[in-house]
Amino acid sequence: MTTRWLGIAALGCFAVHGSYHVFARRWPDVLWGCHIAAVLIGVGALLERAELVAIGVLWLCFGNPLWILDITTGGELLPTSLFTHVGGLAIGLAVLNRLGMPRHAWLYATAAFLGLLLLTRLITPRAANVNLAFAVASGWEETFPSYSLYLLLMIAAGIATFAAAEFGLRKVLE
Repeated sequence: MTTRWLGIAALGCFAVHGSYHVFARRWPDVLWGCHIAAVLIGVGALLERAELVAIGVLWLCFGNPLWILDITTGGELLPTSLFTHVGGLAIGLAVLNRLGMPRHAWLYATAAFLGLLLLTRLITPRAANVNLAFAVASGWEETFPSYSLYLLLMIAAGIATFAAAEFGLRKVLE
């Protein structure tokens, strides 16, 4: 399968899950990082831009464990979410296997995620708390009474995950 078809498949994964949110009148949820990751993977594959694919894959390396934690602690499992979280990651890894993992992808992933975090603060309602841009994740308020500390911890954990995942994937894919 060429990277072009993989790109179309990744965009299809986003379209399936994104459509659910739009039809359920939950449009802000389309902007969660894991969902946008599938778009980055799809566009990156179509353009054969490893940097875009790497950003999406690194975001999923950080976001998927949080998604699983949410589901296992009582969060809602939407069957269509498997398309972006599992399908997007599998497609992204297949594309990176062809294009290679670019150096310093963790920096790109960090900068892009900070941009997405700012965007979600600007255009989504506070109540949706997309990308945890406004408040501590529901159920974790006692563990993290300060949102500022929580946000700094999440950003630091994201950076560490992005760097470790880039290093590991470079070893596996080279």
